[in-house]
Amino acid sequence: VGPRVAVTMPQMKVTPVYGAGKNGALCSVLKIDDDVTLLLDCGWDDLFDVKAIKNLAEVAPSVTHVLVSHPDLLHLGALPYAKKHFGLDATVYATLPVHKMGQMYLYDQYLSRQAVEDFNLFSLDDVDAAFSSFKTLQYSQTVDLGTKGKKVLITPFNAGHLVGGTVWRINVDGEDVVYAVDINHRKDRHLNGANLEQIFDKPALMITSGSSSLNQPVNKQVRDRDFVNSIMQTLRNGGNVLLPVDTAGRVLELICLLERHWQQNKLGGYQLFLLTSVAYNTMEFAKSQLEWMNTPFTT
Repeated sequence: VGPRVAVTMPQMKVTPVYGAGKNGALCSVLKIDDDVTLLLDCGWDDLFDVKAIKNLAEVAPSVTHVLVSHPDLLHLGALPYAKKHFGLDATVYATLPVHKMGQMYLYDQYLSRQAVEDFNLFSLDDVDAAFSSFKTLQYSQTVDLGTKGKKVLITPFNAGHLVGGTVWRINVDGEDVVYAVDINHRKDRHLNGANLEQIFDKPALMITSGSSSLNQPVNKQVRDRDFVNSIMQTLRNGGNVLLPVDTAGRVLELICLLERHWQQNKLGGYQLFLLTSVAYNTMEFAKSQLEWMNTPFTT
C-alpha cells in the first residue's frame, strides 16, 4: 500500500459586517482558512453616518481582497472612507461599469452635498484614490487571486439589476461559493435578467439577500403604463414632473422607458432633462458600455 495523502478542505466562514436583516447598505466578510479574507461589498447609505459602518474599522486592515457587486452607494459607498480612515488596503475587483458608474455615484454625492454644506467625510481625490485600486473584469472572466496554499478563483456574472451588476462565483479548491445580492431575473429594457443556472449547480455556500422576497410581484406593463399616463396627464394639464432618481443605476431603465414613449408618440414639445452633477458623464459612460446592456442610448 502506497503512502496516503491527507486532503483537508478549506474552512470558510461568512460574517455580516453590517446590513444583515435590513434593506440598506451591505458589507460582509468571507474568511477562507486564516490567510484569505474577502470583503463582499463595502456599502454606505446617503445618511453617511460613520457609526453605521464602525464595524468595518475592525476588519478592514485584515482584508486581502474586495469584491463589489453593484455601482451604487449601498454596495460601494464606504470605499473612499474605509481606504482613508480604516486601513483598507486591498485590491478591489469589479466589472468596468461598476467601476465607472460607481465613481459617478460618489462624485455626485460629494458635489451635491458640497454645494449646500461643508461635507468633509471624503473628497473627490479620496474617491479617485479608492478607485485607482480597482481591477476590472468582463462577465465570465475568471481571475486567480494568487493566494498561497489554495486556489481561489473569482468569476463575475450578470445580476440583472444595475449595469455591470454582478453575481460573484468564488471557487475555492474546487468548491463553489456564490455571492448573489440584489439580483433580477426579469429582462429589463436595458439589461438582461440574471441566469443563475449558468453560474452554479450545487454550490457549497450561497450568500444572498432576501429583502424583496415578501414583496408581491407587479405586472410590469401595467406599472409602466400607469406611470407614463400619470406623467402625460400632468404635462397636458400644463404642469411639470420632477422625478427623484439615482445617479447612474435604475435611472437608465427610466430613461429607456421615457425615451421610447417620447419617440413613439412624437412628444418633442415636452423636454426631458437629467439633472445631476454628473449627468453628462453618466450618459457618455452609458453610451460606451452598450456591450453590457441590450439597448442603445441616444439621449
